[in-house]
Amino acid sequence: ADRIVRLVDRMQMFSDDLPRRREALNVHVVLDHVKTLARSGFAAGIPFIEEYDPSLPPVHANKDQLIQVILNLVKNAAEALQGTAKPEIHLSTAFRAGVSLARPGGAGRTSLPLEICVSDNGPGIPPSLAPHLFEPFVTTKASGTGLGLALVAKIVDDHGGLVECETHAGRTSFRLLLPILRVEDR
Repeated sequence: ADRIVRLVDRMQMFSDDLPRRREALNVHVVLDHVKTLARSGFAAGIPFIEEYDPSLPPVHANKDQLIQVILNLVKNAAEALQGTAKPEIHLSTAFRAGVSLARPGGAGRTSLPLEICVSDNGPGIPPSLAPHLFEPFVTTKASGTGLGLALVAKIVDDHGGLVECETHAGRTSFRLLLPILRVEDR
């Protein structure tokens, strides 16, 4: 019964259309916060490798939701690394000019130049599961709910961004593409 209550509570996140307070955020501050949380818990002992672009402009985002997204991805990476001989989690950021997304029913394209990647050197995701990663209730974990990546996709989409996954044996990377803070967002 308790597990069902927790599951229903998590499912409510998918129907939560309330506007969230957004602000100008430095993604590196968010990444450092998540890294500190992870090192003190589920990713203790796993080395983090950082490759940050120091010139990134701020993103217009809800801080708590962005932390949740990165935390979910880092937690999945740490869990995928169990049993890996030399585990590592790679965090990177980059500015990708020219990347844009056409929204259905929208006018024009949304520029998504801000890239955040969370990668691990684990065994990879089974090919049969890869096309369904962002669907609710898809999981490889015995005690998992399959809501983590679905929630990541929803939050990133709510922020006008896109999440992608590339996986093969020895490397899985989740790439977030987000819009930067615009003058009208200030």
